[in-house]
Amino acid sequence: MAGKALEATRLRVSEACCAIYIAHKTTDLTVAEIAREAEVAERSFYRYFPIKAESVGPVFDWTTRTFNEAVAAAPRDVPLQSVLRDGYRAMLGGDVADRTRNLFPLVFADAEMWSVFLRKVHDGERSLAPILASRLGIVTDSVFARTVAAAVASATRISLEEMITTGEDPEQIFLESLEAFSTGDLIER
Repeated sequence: MAGKALEATRLRVSEACCAIYIAHKTTDLTVAEIAREAEVAERSFYRYFPIKAESVGPVFDWTTRTFNEAVAAAPRDVPLQSVLRDGYRAMLGGDVADRTRNLFPLVFADAEMWSVFLRKVHDGERSLAPILASRLGIVTDSVFARTVAAAVASATRISLEEMITTGEDPEQIFLESLEAFSTGDLIER
């Protein structure tokens, strides 16, 4: 039980940190400033996050869990693209769409947080592969399962990058990226 309580506390503090970065429109804050505004002791902050950049990690873990749970829970008769779209909306749209639009430009501009994001994308890819394999009826640790999960993870990353650089709707870019990855003759072009 202590593990779940710690995880919940880390997520709550991470959400507070993200809100602070958004409110200040920067991640260039000291841990002392962040801890004060998040209403946690600086020592507790470091217990939850060994470095400041890790303060966004639990929110990224939440997005991965939310996406994976949506994909795993979807009825088998729903087309995979629709399932992935709904999972994307659950993790980055709806109630958290404003956070998505406002947080990711800050994360992408911060090299250490960008590194945390990329690691979490990789972790998400690894955790999604068995879920997709089950849904597709393929071997869990197959190259195909890993490749499909990599395509979904990359489509997510690309959608956020495009949202930041072009202002495009990230969900639409996600769907277009999935389509590009699923094009059979992509390599021959």
